[in-house]
Amino acid sequence: MKWVSYRSADGSERCGLVQGGKILGHTAGITLLDLLRSGEGLEAAAALVTSNPAEIVDLAWADVLAPIPVPPSVRDFAAFERHVSNAAVVAGGDGTVSPPWYEEPVFHFSNPAAIRGPRDDVPVPAGTRAWDYEVEVEVAAVIADDCSDLDAATAESHIAGYLVYCDWSARDLSAREMGFVFGPSKSKDAATSLGPYLVTPDELEPHRSGKGYTLTMNAYVNGELYGGGNWGEIHWSFGEMLAHASRDTTLRAGDIIASGPVGTGCIFELSEHRDYLTPGDTVRVEVERLGAVEARIVDKGEKFVPEMMIARSILIAAPPAAVFDVIADPRRHADFDGSGTVAGTISGPDRLTLGSEFSVSMAMFDVPYEVTNTVLEYEENRRIAWAHPGRHRWRYELEEVEAGTLVTETCDFTTSPWGERVAGSAWGRRDAEAIEKSLPRLKALVENGA
Repeated sequence: MKWVSYRSADGSERCGLVQGGKILGHTAGITLLDLLRSGEGLEAAAALVTSNPAEIVDLAWADVLAPIPVPPSVRDFAAFERHVSNAAVVAGGDGTVSPPWYEEPVFHFSNPAAIRGPRDDVPVPAGTRAWDYEVEVEVAAVIADDCSDLDAATAESHIAGYLVYCDWSARDLSAREMGFVFGPSKSKDAATSLGPYLVTPDELEPHRSGKGYTLTMNAYVNGELYGGGNWGEIHWSFGEMLAHASRDTTLRAGDIIASGPVGTGCIFELSEHRDYLTPGDTVRVEVERLGAVEARIVDKGEKFVPEMMIARSILIAAPPAAVFDVIADPRRHADFDGSGTVAGTISGPDRLTLGSEFSVSMAMFDVPYEVTNTVLEYEENRRIAWAHPGRHRWRYELEEVEAGTLVTETCDFTTSPWGERVAGSAWGRRDAEAIEKSLPRLKALVENGA
């Protein structure tokens, strides 16, 4: 099962089960943490929402939050030997791992109040010039009942699910803090991104290998692969980490237990040839079968104001009819899509006209789904617009000019009753970037005659 937390159109925070690109929503105000604390288990909750969902929401238009937006506690381990060795080299050593690391898993506490969702922007904290990510597999120790003194061999039975965890770190602050016995503090205090799903362990069981799973873990900065590895490399199992964390204390439902980064899973390990993050960068951290966290790095003082009409233009050296022929063919949309979500057209006419409906296969948070669009504006060789299920419109306007055709692509949220909410969501914030990618692709298709 895949569970999400999201903000409903009525403003309430809810949880829901993901099935086929839809969220089967629970009752308003019932969170994933509430389900875990109830002691009834996620399977019982899944049976309820499958048979009688309070609402059904398209995953594509949902305002998805971190699965556990405010966990009771967050413990971040260092469970991958290759990362520890690489970090030792960067710190000036020879890569030798300190012997105590092999004796028991070690962790630090992180900040439960700094959790961010899977598409939320991440501001650079004041006072740092070395802002970094960490690629981590994360387990939420979502335990039906409080538990203590777990045995490593059976501790994983207390895991409700796994999720992607991206720990954001101020490396220059950390360098100062690590000189004192307390370890990291403010360097790890500003942000931790979680999501998009809480994936139940049964979905991963076919991939089990040794102490982990044969699942890839990678990070990309501005679309370029920076580093990563495989969950199967892990030295300390989650059972061992839970046993250590629960010794002489109590783990509670919703607690987060993090693995620490996989080898080359952070810029710190690559700092000899990679720059640290700056505002404007986009980071994508993905774990096979768990989905991905994608964050835009911003200035701390930047305030996002939803843009209800997002429009960009480009000049294409071709007559309007040639441009319109490409846009009006739904089977060509995947060729110039800049959002990265359009996989292909499932059904629809060869050429769109007013009232045409066409279905498109898409992927959101690495889950395939289908969207049916309806053409609501049409003027041959001059204008075409279609509405998504969210009822906002994608519009293309063509103006003949001396050098060819000026094409303006617009994402218009004013036509949707939920427009302001969608525009203000993390996904809506990406639409400008999608348009800025799609227009050059459209230009290349038309001008090259592809």
